[in-house]
Amino acid sequence: MTDTGMVESLPARFKSTRGWLVAAVVATGATAWMAVAFASDTAVGLAWQLGVVGLSVTLGSAEVAYLAWHNWMHGERGIALAVTAGASLGSLLMVGAAVGGVTARDLIGCAAGVGLLGMATAVGLFGIYRATGKSSAATLTGMFILLGLVYFSSVLWGAVPR
Repeated sequence: MTDTGMVESLPARFKSTRGWLVAAVVATGATAWMAVAFASDTAVGLAWQLGVVGLSVTLGSAEVAYLAWHNWMHGERGIALAVTAGASLGSLLMVGAAVGGVTARDLIGCAAGVGLLGMATAVGLFGIYRATGKSSAATLTGMFILLGLVYFSSVLWGAVPR
């Protein structure tokens, strides 16, 4: 006997708005990750900075996708939409900075994108706290990811030549 619950529920999830919100965050995050990965081939001198961007977009997009899903589920619809828009815009900033090769000046776009992912995470955490009134292991993980994104953004801003 096979379990068809997952196969039957996947199309249903993408018929829902929260499924599209998660898909938007994951798709733009994956696009940014791929753009940064391809750019790291040409910008060997900026390898560690691009590694920081890749790590940031991976952690940030995963966390924001979770927060968008749960904010929508808890009735915080405006926050879920704002979180999705902020994270997607941050990822698109990273794509814009990475396409065509990365120079030290392009790190400004990457740092701004990481900062927007951090802001989207903060807003998403606010929505979860507002809706539930309590903390959980998932929100604690989100706080650590937020701190990491803030640190990574500051590292990238510090790497931009003056």
